[in-house]
Amino acid sequence: MRADDVDPAALSDEQRSLYEWYTTGRRASPDSPFQLSTPSGKLQGPPAVWILSPKFGHALQKIGGAVRYESELPERGREIAILLVGHHHRSAFELYAHTRAGRAAGLTEADLAALADGKEPTGLSDVEACMFRATRAVLDRGTLDDDEYADAAATLGEPGLLELVTIVGYYNMVAWQLAVFDVQPPAEDA
Repeated sequence: MRADDVDPAALSDEQRSLYEWYTTGRRASPDSPFQLSTPSGKLQGPPAVWILSPKFGHALQKIGGAVRYESELPERGREIAILLVGHHHRSAFELYAHTRAGRAAGLTEADLAALADGKEPTGLSDVEACMFRATRAVLDRGTLDDDEYADAAATLGEPGLLELVTIVGYYNMVAWQLAVFDVQPPAEDA
């Protein structure tokens, strides 16, 4: 990572509050598909840089929490969208984390391989297929045409479509941050 690791013993009160979001609670649960802190207490992934600016870090973790835990969209579909963003940006940490989260959500190795190739996995539900196609369109062109919008709004509902576009935008931002700060996954098998 390009930025220096922040020593957990030297955190400001504002940094400590953010740090605890990632080292306690559901994000640190042993059954979580990936961890955002190491056994030694060092942050990894996006929080490793968000702690540099706790005001932004707190805002970003709130959006991230809504995206991960409060969306009405199906978990498999969310992971499909996130993995498409990760592959689009070749974001090593996003792919590390969300390959694991995708497996935990029920994506098969064949599904993961199809997504890595930019192809729609077979056997998706109508909602998951819609999420795949809308995400591909947004990543490829930055928008949906009128027919794609009508299909996505009919399948996901307009609130669901807003959630999907927010998920795609949020993980694009995360991918850029990870790239600029050269945040890599832990040295272990994917």
